[in-house]
Order: sequence, then structure tokens, then C-alpha cells
Amino acid sequence: MSKKRLFIVDAMALAFRSFHAIQRPLATASGMPTQAVYGSLMFLLNLIESEKPDYLIIATDTSSKTFRHELYAGYKANRSDMPEDMAVQIPYLYRMFESLGCQILRVDGLEADDLIGAVVSQWASPDLHCYIVSGDKDFLQLINDNVSLYSPKKGGEAKITDVAGVHEKFGVAPEQVIDALALIGDTADNVPGVPGIGEKGAAKLIQAYGSLDGIYENLESVSNKRSKNALEENRDKAYLSRQLVTIKTDIDLQVDIEATSCQVEDAVGNEKLLMLVKELEFRSLEKRIRERMEKTIEKTADSETATQSHRHDQQ
Repeated sequence: MSKKRLFIVDAMALAFRSFHAIQRPLATASGMPTQAVYGSLMFLLNLIESEKPDYLIIATDTSSKTFRHELYAGYKANRSDMPEDMAVQIPYLYRMFESLGCQILRVDGLEADDLIGAVVSQWASPDLHCYIVSGDKDFLQLINDNVSLYSPKKGGEAKITDVAGVHEKFGVAPEQVIDALALIGDTADNVPGVPGIGEKGAAKLIQAYGSLDGIYENLESVSNKRSKNALEENRDKAYLSRQLVTIKTDIDLQVDIEATSCQVEDAVGNEKLLMLVKELEFRSLEKRIRERMEKTIEKTADSETATQSHRHDQQ
């Protein structure tokens, strides 16, 4: 029996990518912005049709503060408010996810990253391969033989990163990514890291000493004086950053995996989805979905005819 596959989508990462990727903003005749919904829907339709996932989950953040804000008041403090043209599309994004039949995971106090971490921790196995749909490098810490990163690229393509790909990207093993990120920090999330240590420097240190603890246990032997001084002066920041970048995986989600089953034909061609694309004036997608629905009706009719013919032959 072939291995089943679960795709779990970082919803807001996909939406923001779509929002910024389209050069000419899309809008309805009344002026309602639509590019985040359009780009996300195009990507998901293509993913469902080409990959035919057995299971599909949408993970998203909420507006509530998380445990990381309690650890560090400056966490994500440098982020500006969501653009109004993006904010007005959020309800339509959720309608779109629901129209595709996706299971949506949202938990106050947790980020989408943590929900994704919990899903792959609980369900990835030799019988079920999990694909994390995101371009966020933080997810590299979750990669193993049963988990891959599925990163959207221009032109609708995707790059799949496995264990070997993590080594290629970071120069360390997936289980060492957290410590590498602790050194590097993250300007987007305002995670401090150790000033002056970038990806290459972090990789060299981890390769030499194995872990963040190993680096500090052997600080006297760090030959690069600049790095050594930075590490000495920013020990607290390094360990705080390690806490901030660590994705939680010990969350009991109480979700039945069968509830996340993806019915491909129903997902890409159904009345709810058709009504949404009509409302948002996605005319090319309206045609595509109508054709899908017609094909499904034809296949169902053919199947019923074949069944009736088989019964007649047996009589």
C-alpha cells in the first residue's frame, strides 16, 4: 500500500505571499481588494489537483498574544499593523478554506507554527508523510524522514526540502536548527540572536561544538575573537532566542485525522466555492470550477450507468 500524504498549510504566510506577489492589485468592480484570496486559491487549487493529498489542514494564527510575548515583550514588536487592503480579505480567506473542505486549526495563545509542529509530531510516521506548506525557515527544525517542507515558488512551483536539504541550506542537521536560529536571530520576529553571527558563522560554530550548550561550554576555544566576544556578551539573548524560535510540538489538538481527509473532486468543484468566486469576480476560476463540477457529474452518471449495467448482466 502506498504511503499516505498530509499537507498542512501555513495560511497567513500563503496569504501574505499572495498579497505581495501580484504586481497589479486585484479588486472587484466595487473596489474590494482580492489578490490575497485569489493567489491563495490559485495555489491551493493547483496543489490539490496536482498533489491529490489524502489529508489537508489549514493552520492559522489568532490575534491573541502568545507565550512568546510573555517571555519577551519585544517579540514581533517591530511589525506594523496589517494593511487594510489585506485585513478586509481575511473573512473571504476563511470562506475560501471552508469551501475547499479544509480543516482549519486555530488556537488562542498559539501560533500557526506550533499547531503545525503538533500535527507533524503526532501524525508523521512511516505510513503518513507530512508536508509543511510554507517558506519559513523555522520549520526546518521539524524535518525528518517523514516530514518535508513544501515551499511555494514563483510560477506555481514548489521546492521540497528534506533532511539532506536542511544540511544544504543551514549546514546543520534538523535537530540542530533551533540552536543555529538562536545564534542568528530573526529580524522579522524581532528575535535578537547574537549580534554579528549570521548563517555561515552559526553553522561553523554548531558544526564545531554540536549545540548552543556545547558552544558555551567551550567558549574559551572559540578562535574568532569577534564571535567569542559577541557570544560572551549576549549569552542571555542566545538562550532567550532559543526559547522563542523553538516550535511547540507537545499540544494535544484533539483532532481526528479522518476529519482532515481531502476529497479532491469535491474540493476543487463545489457549489460553495463557485458562489465565492462569482462574488469575488474571479471569472477564469468560475469557468474552471464549473467545468470541474460538470466533469464530476458526468463521472458520477457514468459510474451509475456502469453499476446498473453490471447488475443487469448478473440477473
